[in-house]
Amino acid sequence: EFEASHGTVADLWYAHQRGEETSMNPLGMVVALLGAMEHAAVLHPANKEDIFRWTGHCREAMYKAFRTGNGTRDLSGPEGLTTEQFVKYVGDELATRMASGEMPVPFVPEEVAATPSKKLRRQYEHIDEEAMKAFFDRFDTDGNGDISFEEFVEMTLDLSIAPLKKEAVKEHEKKVATKGTREGSS
Repeated sequence: EFEASHGTVADLWYAHQRGEETSMNPLGMVVALLGAMEHAAVLHPANKEDIFRWTGHCREAMYKAFRTGNGTRDLSGPEGLTTEQFVKYVGDELATRMASGEMPVPFVPEEVAATPSKKLRRQYEHIDEEAMKAFFDRFDTDGNGDISFEEFVEMTLDLSIAPLKKEAVKEHEKKVATKGTREGSS
């Protein structure tokens, strides 16, 4: 169930032994190893809480490294860390977390309010919010506060703004041309 890309790891190990700088994407391998450790702890639960505490803090320390721009170069670009720098960063973060004595808490990003487009900001004062809400509610058929793709399609069909396939456009143009010809001959 838990597997990592051993070929890449082996290649980087040989590069490291030759004294070359390396930068390996650790996410897949580390998550697999942490998952395997947690699975083993479930099977042999003598130290299950300690193992889950350590694996949780290790996982969060690794994720924090990438969130804060301290990921490896293969994922973060040239400004990223080498494998050795990354391991040191995660090790230091893990030591701090473990010293706290607390259980790991998964990171939850803050919700960031969307900034309205420039066009909307310039014209917002002229918008009737109640009418907009009623318009939105008309197409939010399940009332969940979101317009799903299906609801969006229904809306575009109702408003006659749904993009048509090429064949349908040609058929529509043909009908318009035929109608125009008949009207012109009357």
